[in-house]
Amino acid sequence: MSDVLSVASTFAPEIVVLASALLVFLLDVLGVRRLEAVGAVSVAGSALALLFVLADLGFAPLALLRTVGAGAVDAAPAVGSAPLYFISSFGLVFQAVFLTAALLVGLASLSRESREPGAPIFFGLLSLATLGMLLAALASDLIFLLLAIEITSISTYLLVGYTRRGIRPLEAAMKFYVIGAVSSTLAFFGASLVYGAYGTTNLFLIRGVAGAVGYPVLALLGYGFLVAGLAFKTTLVPFHAWAVDVYDGAPTDVSAFLAGGSKKVGVFAFFLVFLGPVLFVHPGAPGNPFSGSPFAIGPIVQVTLGVLAVLTMTVGNVLALLQREMKRLLAYSSISQAGYMLLGIAVGTPAALTGATFQVLAHVLMKGGAFLVVAGVAGLGVGPLVDDWRGLGQRRPLTSVAFALMLLSLAGVPLTIGFVSKFVLFSAAVDAQGYFVWLAVAGLLNSALSVFYYARVLKTVYFEAPEPAALPQGAVVGAAGPPALPCGGLGYGRAAAIAVATIAIVALGIYPQVVLGPIQAAASHFVALGA
Repeated sequence: MSDVLSVASTFAPEIVVLASALLVFLLDVLGVRRLEAVGAVSVAGSALALLFVLADLGFAPLALLRTVGAGAVDAAPAVGSAPLYFISSFGLVFQAVFLTAALLVGLASLSRESREPGAPIFFGLLSLATLGMLLAALASDLIFLLLAIEITSISTYLLVGYTRRGIRPLEAAMKFYVIGAVSSTLAFFGASLVYGAYGTTNLFLIRGVAGAVGYPVLALLGYGFLVAGLAFKTTLVPFHAWAVDVYDGAPTDVSAFLAGGSKKVGVFAFFLVFLGPVLFVHPGAPGNPFSGSPFAIGPIVQVTLGVLAVLTMTVGNVLALLQREMKRLLAYSSISQAGYMLLGIAVGTPAALTGATFQVLAHVLMKGGAFLVVAGVAGLGVGPLVDDWRGLGQRRPLTSVAFALMLLSLAGVPLTIGFVSKFVLFSAAVDAQGYFVWLAVAGLLNSALSVFYYARVLKTVYFEAPEPAALPQGAVVGAAGPPALPCGGLGYGRAAAIAVATIAIVALGIYPQVVLGPIQAAASHFVALGA
């Protein structure tokens, strides 16, 4: 009995999120389908799980909510053991990031129409997708990791088309499902080849025997398929084409979760699969991953990830310059941001890991918040084109300021979290010297390139007047009367989510150490343990 309670305590955040999902579906069966009721259950579950995770990370005011002992976090497993899951401070940091994304999207979604069809489906699937992400953050085995990612993937396929209204969401859901199935096939096939090379799929055991792998070519093939499979889920170029159509066709709140939340589980998988078992065991010469034998696994993987990072940053930013629709512009921008995160993995130092992880958190706040703003102003009658946002700065000043701060942060303007995350990341690449300096240069050039399309949006919002016919005297844009929702038509939930994201973007840009410190400590533990 004590063992059962111990395991239940270890998985308390996951159990809470699962219970909230099951309760939402139960309420649906019982006929309780009001959005406020089912949404409150989902949001409360995510909030409670986040408190548990913060307590386990050592946040003193929440010490009474710890679900695992302080000594159990980052405790190295016994030599030769093969645990399916492992509680690390690095995994807990990512759990906090995942829950923050789910909480922001769930909170914002409370402002939608009270009797919206499918509300229980949306909030139930949101909780299930979050559950998969939380489980992935605990994984120490390839199969456990990929199965956890599949829980998230299947839930998000359904989320994209949950409204069952209109051809575009259904088309996006079908495209997402087909591409997702292909990526899962590639990833599982890669895992089977890794098993053939090492005789195990446990990441600790792989790290232990990696220096004496008997089949390096088989291992390379396996890792190649894993890169391809996970690159689809992380929207890395050239595996990105599906993402823009899916983000554009999905309901915008779902797009916020895809870009700001579920995509990050693929980034974490890259950390877990390619750092401890590969780059830390098979490093090239300092600053020169081209050193080593032709079949040296670490250098080959490192160069591959570096090339993918530069391609993803560049292609995403260049294509974003050409977009006329706001959601597609943000989608391509999200693709480019994935390149920055991958850059930190390619460098592979503790400082680079810290920068990449901080970039992940920053992206949740910046990109997730931007999509929530887009969803909110769409409800006020603003169209999908960038030109439809003309003059919004005068009509919706507070919303426009929040959106402007998010875009400026994405561009890396000082005093925002986006600047700090890129500064830490690029500094780490420069400190690693050699080949990695060129990765930092590519990142800086791409950050400068992104300024052009973010500035174009801000120019449209603040310096271009709307068409006179679009602004009847005293009316909400696109509506005939006063806003149906409070907070300027956004609703309390969406306004709160946008406000939280905006305040965090500025606060962590001015004083990042409150979050950067725990991330640095977690990254150091991750390097030491390899998981």
